[in-house]
Amino acid sequence: MSEDTWAGVRERVLRLAGHPQADKVFGARGHGFRLGPVMDEERLRSLEADLGVGLPAQYRGFLLRVGAGGAGPHYGLMTPVLSDDGWQWRGVGLAYRGQPTTAGFAGRPFVAEALQSELDALDAQEPERDAFTDDDAFRSAHAAWDARYEELYDAQEAGAVFLADQGCGYTSLLVMTGPHRGTVWEDLRPADRGIEPTGHDFTRWYRRWLERTERQLGITPAAPAR
Repeated sequence: MSEDTWAGVRERVLRLAGHPQADKVFGARGHGFRLGPVMDEERLRSLEADLGVGLPAQYRGFLLRVGAGGAGPHYGLMTPVLSDDGWQWRGVGLAYRGQPTTAGFAGRPFVAEALQSELDALDAQEPERDAFTDDDAFRSAHAAWDARYEELYDAQEAGAVFLADQGCGYTSLLVMTGPHRGTVWEDLRPADRGIEPTGHDFTRWYRRWLERTERQLGITPAAPAR
């Protein structure tokens, strides 16, 4: 990855906050074009120790050179923070705090696609009242089915970080493990579409948002300093 990937990006993002039409940008009320401070190597290594795997290189570079979280696509980026229970991603400074992700959960294998197949099969096996002789037997069978469904549903998010809240229950996830590591996926389950890839890595996903926002506001980015 080129060291120039994130050159000047922090300055470009912070510049957007002063634009008179900044509040017209979707998601701006969530993050206000504010960025958290960058992280240093010591804190990144501590985070990676909890995660159990190195951070995706592009995202790691962002944390080092742009900011730990804040302004970004949708309602803003979650921030890795160290708490008494270890590292977590939280909605620091965001109007919509989103769902926290622990480093331990994000470090698990990402198998959302395989679990979707299991969920689809399980969905077809939902107990029907007519198949049972009494209400108690039906309720017991349905409770067991529901518990298993919830277990698989929640496990789909493992191996990824809740990165940004899109609104209306939709979210963006950054995959931390496996062959899809470093790519951004969308949780579209509220629309019964599962968790799907955007086709973009983190750098492409973030820079597309920045460039689109600058075009919307009529801003020409300054050349990075040499």
